Amino acid sequence: MARRIAYPTDHLLAVIDDPSAADSAVDRLLARGFAAEDVTALRGPGEASRIDGLGASGGPLRRLVRVVQFMTMDQMPDFRLYEAAIAAGRTVVAVHVRDAGMTRLARDILAAAGGHFMNRYGRLSTEELSRWRGPELELPGYLRR
Repeated sequence: MARRIAYPTDHLLAVIDDPSAADSAVDRLLARGFAAEDVTALRGPGEASRIDGLGASGGPLRRLVRVVQFMTMDQMPDFRLYEAAIAAGRTVVAVHVRDAGMTRLARDILAAAGGHFMNRYGRLSTEELSRWRGPELELPGYLRR
C-alpha cells in the first residue's frame, strides 16, 4: 500500500495540469539526481487520499490530529486544494528536498513543466514558491467544510 503524506516536511509540492508534462518533470528530476523514493507523482482515483488533508481515511485518531493541525497551521488548507487538484484530473508532484539548492532545482524543473501552486514545507515554516494558476477548482463534496 502506498504511504500517506502525513505532513510533507522538507517537501516541495506542485500541481501540474498536463499528465505528460508531469511525467516529463518526474523524469527530469530523476535525471538531475533526485532519488526515485524522493519523487512522488499523485494522480488518479484514490491518490488524493494519500494526502488526506482532513484525516478522513485514517480513522478517528488521525482525524483528531488533522483537526488540531487544521486549526493551528496555516498550511493545512493547502492540502485540501492539492486533493481537489488530483480529484480534478491534475497531478501533484511531491519532491523531498534537503536544502536550498535542491529546492531551487526542483522548483525550476517543475515550473518548466507548467507546475504551479508550489510550496516548500519545512519543519517550522512554509515557503510559497508560486501561486495557483488556472481555473478555480470546485471542491468535491468530501473536501467541503
